[in-house]
Amino acid sequence: MRRFLSFVALFALGFLAGAYVLNAYFPKLRGLQVIAAPSGDTPAERSGLIRVLEQRPPAEPAPTSFETMLRVASQRISPAVVNIDTEARVRFFGDVHNIRSSGSGVIISPDGYIVTNNHVVRTRGGRIAPQIFVTLQDGRRFQATVLGTDSQNDIALLKIDARNLPTAQMGDSDKLQVGDWVIAVGNPFGLGTTVTAGIVSALNRSLDRPGLPGGFIQTDAAINQGNSGGALADSRGRLVGINTAIYSPVGANVGIGFAIPINRVKQVVREILEHGSLGQAWLGISYADISNPGVRQLLSQYFPGVRFPTAGMFVDAVIADSPAEAAGIQPGDVITHIDGRPMRTIEDVQNFMRRAKPGQKVTIRVWREGRTLELTATLGVRPEDF
Repeated sequence: MRRFLSFVALFALGFLAGAYVLNAYFPKLRGLQVIAAPSGDTPAERSGLIRVLEQRPPAEPAPTSFETMLRVASQRISPAVVNIDTEARVRFFGDVHNIRSSGSGVIISPDGYIVTNNHVVRTRGGRIAPQIFVTLQDGRRFQATVLGTDSQNDIALLKIDARNLPTAQMGDSDKLQVGDWVIAVGNPFGLGTTVTAGIVSALNRSLDRPGLPGGFIQTDAAINQGNSGGALADSRGRLVGINTAIYSPVGANVGIGFAIPINRVKQVVREILEHGSLGQAWLGISYADISNPGVRQLLSQYFPGVRFPTAGMFVDAVIADSPAEAAGIQPGDVITHIDGRPMRTIEDVQNFMRRAKPGQKVTIRVWREGRTLELTATLGVRPEDF
């Protein structure tokens, strides 16, 4: 019993120490005035945002010197980069604690639309933070509302009630090449706006995170804690990516950072405006593309003589108590269609599930031991640990 009480005491002490560090690490909101609370967006503002997304960057002459290039790029993009603070209240052993975190965002419309990472606006429990504050370069502070998120692409679209804001000029991430100079702008460690420079180290990188699509921009420009959701800009200060992750064995920058290409961000923003939050629906299966030569080779070894379909998703596991299990999906099934749409690639499944909603009923056509079955599943809510 004494060991148990000692463990509880140590756990409580550790939690309170962590809460103290968070409160000390991030500036308190006390004494800061929020200029305006959000009241939502309007159809005219949405139309204006779509026009911004469709604009093409103008042709510009090459910078005259390396020094001028980085200075001008920084001056162009920095005013559009904002600090994002979130605040949530948690109860621990009967006491209520304020837990705060900080990140960055980029203004993409003068009417107050801001892009950031999905993980920036969510609590550690996976829920959207109840209070989100945006601080501009000129010190003005606004409360923000979340218009929608995309959990798989790690994008969130925010809105604040402000006009005539400085905005990031959109670049074209498809034109990036390995070796191009880029700058990363964000608010690392709560220090305020910080600019770092580097090059594009690689393109179309994938991260080892379930459900996360590939195609990231890799850069050696320093991306530290608090840079998430900030801008990756090209040598002319045009927004080419949203900083989202680092690879580090020590938890700090080691020169391997990743950004979401801005061309994908544009598409995600359009989908958020149309569908709201994306990627929240959950089926509960682990699957692989059956047309992959490696997958087919393994199947031929484990199931000699079985003629599997040439296209579809091979189900190698079904999560217990999931919508898939309730629908009767079994390991070894091959999903060929969902709601009549062929599922030929993993991207087909991911794109369908991103737009689906929890509670939605879907018809799933599966191949099982030479038979075709039609199953009905009611999609659930993606668990916090998936």
